[in-house]
Amino acid sequence: MSLSQIAYEKILEYIITGKYKPGSTLKEEELASLLKISRTPIREALVRLEKEGVIVKNGKSFTVIPLTESDILQLYEVRINLESLAAKLAAIRASQDEINKLINVLNEIKESANADPLTLANLNGNLHRIIAEASHNKYIADILDSIRLKLKIVRVTLFTSFQRRDDEFREHESIVIAIKNRSPDLAYDMMRMHEEKVLEYVKQSILPVLFR
Repeated sequence: MSLSQIAYEKILEYIITGKYKPGSTLKEEELASLLKISRTPIREALVRLEKEGVIVKNGKSFTVIPLTESDILQLYEVRINLESLAAKLAAIRASQDEINKLINVLNEIKESANADPLTLANLNGNLHRIIAEASHNKYIADILDSIRLKLKIVRVTLFTSFQRRDDEFREHESIVIAIKNRSPDLAYDMMRMHEEKVLEYVKQSILPVLFR
């Protein structure tokens, strides 16, 4: 494993476990000293995390996405409604190619059940992105893209729980089946139930770690 990869995984672990909370500043020199790794791999890891939406550039340093607990809850209030509507519209408007993409991503998620949290977060995010695009409402898709990026840390942390991984797959499977079967009301209900369960898990198991 390269030093850049080691640095990347350790910094992400620090963020997920709450060592560096939302709004915390990350400095190359401090991280290099902490991890006993030269600054070049640290810099590469930070640039990668920035591209993934976990941190943002702030002058010569980086900042963990500065969301408050209230911000996260408000984002989920919006997301629940838009994701549910997107699933309903997708069941009506999705092309066969889009349905095939959903099935393929679902299978990929199943095969990656033991993958690292970031990989699973990205795969599940891709599933939601395809559903939003299949709604054929560009405003829904754009807004949900923005929300998913802001919630990146929360979404990655979600997959540190193996129980939640299993639940996520079953819930996503029911949504995809409803869309495939052209059942808009069921797709809406399954997505809403899924997002509400995610929010409950976030309240109980993630926010206390991020903001303790």
